[in-house]
Amino acid sequence: MKKLLVAASFAAAVAFAGAVGWQASAATPAAPVPVAGPYTPIQHAACGGPGPDCPPGRHRVCGPFGHNCWCAPC
Repeated sequence: MKKLLVAASFAAAVAFAGAVGWQASAATPAAPVPVAGPYTPIQHAACGGPGPDCPPGRHRVCGPFGHNCWCAPC
């Protein structure tokens, strides 16, 4: 029981010291941050991928009623 009391009091003292000494100070940039142009970090992969019907970068497109199919660019 005595060890538990010592451990709990030590944990409380550390938590109190951390709460008293903690400061949140974030600096704002001195100059405005330049913004890149129309850039997205997401790049599209090949829409259909290599498959039995079409190569990468193309997908299967069919005419009305599922006839006259061809590989169209993505």
